[in-house]
Amino acid sequence: MTNSLIWTGLVCCLAALGLQLFPDLAFMIGAEPAAAWLVFGFGVFLMLIAAMIASGGRQTRRKTD
Repeated sequence: MTNSLIWTGLVCCLAALGLQLFPDLAFMIGAEPAAAWLVFGFGVFLMLIAAMIASGGRQTRRKTD
C-alpha cells in the first residue's frame, strides 16, 4: 500500500511541475496552472502518509531484563 501511495504522490508532484512548466498545454486540456500548488500539496500529503504508515509498521523486539 505504501508503495502505491508514494508513486501516486510522485506522479501528482510531477503533474504539478508539468502544469507550471507548460501553462499553454494546461489551458488546452482544461487545467488551471494556478491550481498546480494544490496538486503538488496533495502529492506531498500522500508521500507523508506513506512515510508514516511505513515507519509505524515495523515491529521491533525489546529486551526486557
